[in-house]
Amino acid sequence: MRKTMSTLFATLALFIGGLVMAPTASAAGYGCSGNLIDTYDVKTSGGVKYGVVYLYYSTANGGTNCAVTVDTYFGTSTTKHMAIFIGRCAAGSVEGQSCSQDQYTSDSGRYTSYAGPRSVTGAASRCVTLNGVIHNPSGTSLAQVVTLAVHC
Repeated sequence: MRKTMSTLFATLALFIGGLVMAPTASAAGYGCSGNLIDTYDVKTSGGVKYGVVYLYYSTANGGTNCAVTVDTYFGTSTTKHMAIFIGRCAAGSVEGQSCSQDQYTSDSGRYTSYAGPRSVTGAASRCVTLNGVIHNPSGTSLAQVVTLAVHC
């Protein structure tokens, strides 16, 4: 009984330690520098969450926004089509409205974990738009998030 309790407590301590020590999205960065400033759920039209778009900001290069689309549904052992698009809105754009981009970049392909990172620079006083996509492995459905102008 004493050995069982010791084993139980040791296992519990390792589990709790793993929770405390596990890296967060802001610490990992998925290749983005700066601080995590927002997250956007990537959902199907039926509301099933396939993943998250993480948006980071750094003051480097006149302000850099960086984004990744991360699969949180299928797991890293499954290859699926994923994409991230980030655009810097033209000067004078208004948060919450559509905008034209004067700088944009994207990453699209078949990945196991995430698409990106992709960054736009000179964004210190500019809005950005995001589009994250995750297809299910068979390609029969997709989840997506598309933002209007955000983080102006």
